[in-house]
Parts: sequence; C-alpha cells; structure tokens
Amino acid sequence: MTTAYYISVWLHIICAAFWIGGMLFLPLILLPSIKNNPQRKQLLMATGLKFRFYGYIVLTLALFSGVLNIYTRGLSFSWSFFTESDYGKLVSIKIILFTVMLLISMVHDMLAGKKAMEQMGEQESARFKLVARWTGRVLLLIALVMAFIGVVISRGG
Repeated sequence: MTTAYYISVWLHIICAAFWIGGMLFLPLILLPSIKNNPQRKQLLMATGLKFRFYGYIVLTLALFSGVLNIYTRGLSFSWSFFTESDYGKLVSIKIILFTVMLLISMVHDMLAGKKAMEQMGEQESARFKLVARWTGRVLLLIALVMAFIGVVISRGG
C-alpha cells in the first residue's frame, strides 16, 4: 500500500467521523441543551446551516477519498469488479447507500428541516418536524451501516 492510500483512508475515516458525530451531536447534545432557550429557533437554524455547509463538503471529500481508496489499492472500476467480487459487491452497496443518504439528506435539509424551522411553534409544523426527525434518524442509520461496511471492507471481508 502507498502513502497516498493511507492518507486517503485516513481522510475517509475523518469524514465519516465528522458526519456521524455531527448527526449524533445535534439530537443528543444541542437539542436537549437549548430545549427551553428563548432563542432556540435561531440557535437551531444557525447550527443546522453551519453543519449543512460543512456536511456537504465532508460528503464530497468522502466520495472522492472513497474513489481514491479503490484506485490507490489497484482495483479496477469494471462492471465485473462491482458485481462479481465480494469486495466489489460491498463497495457497490456502500455507493448505493451513499447515494440514498445524499438524496435523503437533501430532502431533510432543503424541505422538511427548512419547513419545520419556518413553522416552529405553529401547529402545522408537527408534520414537517416529524419528517425532519425521521429523515435524520434514517440518515444516521445509513451512515452507521456504511461505517460497518467500511470496517468489513478494510478487514478484507
């Protein structure tokens, strides 16, 4: 393995840690901490926008480092690699999950979360709040599954 490979894997792990850590920080630390704060809406909006900005940068870096991991490991980008080898099948699953995660994240950020924030305190925000909550949970679950698959891949499974 080359130095570029190890740096790429390191970057990939840092990106995953940032993404998963941020998704855990918001509901476990931030939300309970500001539950009764009169500026809750502003704090949530500012934190959410900041995480979204850096989150999409991190997801982009994760995508590029993931591709680089395959390339620097000397694996081919062929149909047979992705469909016939066990390693390639795991990578394929991870790519599919990444795509699904990205799409759900966009719905969460651009629609459900935005509407829930706009209507915070109003009765009709309950639907968007529920969607935002569940899309966030699904995103975390997908990210954790992807991290597990990453461990399996790195251990040669």
